[in-house]
Amino acid sequence: MQPLRRAVAFCGALLLLIAMIGVGAHFVGLTSTLVAWAASFTPIAVLVAAGALLAAVVGGRRWMAAAAAVVLGIGVATQAPLYRDATDELVSGVSIQLMQANIRLGSADPKALRDAVEAQSADLLTVIELTDEAVANLAAAGLGRTLPYSCERPRTGGGGAGIYSRYPLRDCAQLDGFVLNNLRAVADIPDMGPSAVYALHPLPPYPEPAWKWVFELKRLRPIFQNERYPMLVGADFNSTYDHKQYRDLIANSARADAPPLVDVAENVGAGVVPTFPAGRLIPPVLAIDRILARGFEPISFRRFALPGSDHMGVASTLAVPQRNSQ
Repeated sequence: MQPLRRAVAFCGALLLLIAMIGVGAHFVGLTSTLVAWAASFTPIAVLVAAGALLAAVVGGRRWMAAAAAVVLGIGVATQAPLYRDATDELVSGVSIQLMQANIRLGSADPKALRDAVEAQSADLLTVIELTDEAVANLAAAGLGRTLPYSCERPRTGGGGAGIYSRYPLRDCAQLDGFVLNNLRAVADIPDMGPSAVYALHPLPPYPEPAWKWVFELKRLRPIFQNERYPMLVGADFNSTYDHKQYRDLIANSARADAPPLVDVAENVGAGVVPTFPAGRLIPPVLAIDRILARGFEPISFRRFALPGSDHMGVASTLAVPQRNSQ
């Protein structure tokens, strides 16, 4: 029995080390590929901390159990903001539906995406990794029947992006200073007026050098700060809530004369909603597809299947504030 307890305690020590790294990375803003990678898995590290606590108890290691309990408590605290209670009722009678889809080098099933748009009565769709072939395929699938207005900058190699809208779009433009195509357009939304819609795809922190990822996230700050219209953002951010750089982007993009910019999943208490990788034997583990909003009131956040892509799509219901719907 004693050798078994020692073996269990040893496993607990390994689990505790993994948990400490994963939970600790949530708080670290170093420009480091390893730190970014570890922070991606902070929610899993919290579960690992629970396993470490159990192993320490079974192995009879009280100090290890105490350390594991501390790490577990801190880990739970990092995730608690994502599970806050939030209303799912409309605060006004006017709402819109925004969807975000990474279509994996243009290879996602265009008819399935069109069906999802129609099923969810989407008003706006942001598309990442849009190619010229995908533009043609989406048009052939009839996406334009529901979302007749578009802002498209397709590109091979996963660098393209597009915005599709039920409402007229204007001022379609590609943002400067990014490796991949990142777009902004203005949608004339009924009861809301001109609203800026962004389709974003910052570089990932790995396998790319982490400094490029940090640079692009920081480059978004002045863009968000200077945006004069209400904002809707659909993005494959290549970042999760547990990346400090992502949280800093949201916290540091405020305007004194506007409501705060919010991560919709966090704002509505949707929890961790993993979207990548999809279509594989393992389930999605990384919540990197996000929706942000400023000036709209988030109501819900959910994911949907996207056949042919390595991402799941995400969608949100957002209410138009009552002051704008009079």
